[in-house]
Amino acid sequence: MNVYVRKEVQAFEYVSFTEFKKEKDLEFCCEKFRKYCAIVGSWSDKIGKFSLVEDNKLIPIDYCPFCGEKIEYITVE
Repeated sequence: MNVYVRKEVQAFEYVSFTEFKKEKDLEFCCEKFRKYCAIVGSWSDKIGKFSLVEDNKLIPIDYCPFCGEKIEYITVE
């Protein structure tokens, strides 16, 4: 599964924020992961990866938790 990630910097007068946005038309590796992401919203704009929440911590994942397929994060400009 390939995920194309774009880095966006939002600058204000005294502070700036960096967010990572994924492509809108993402092809998921399996239907279970697609449904999970739609319900839970597991994409993290802060770290630029899909993640699971455990003990109030974001844990980035590199493999689908349902089918085990590797998730490739590809940075685009």
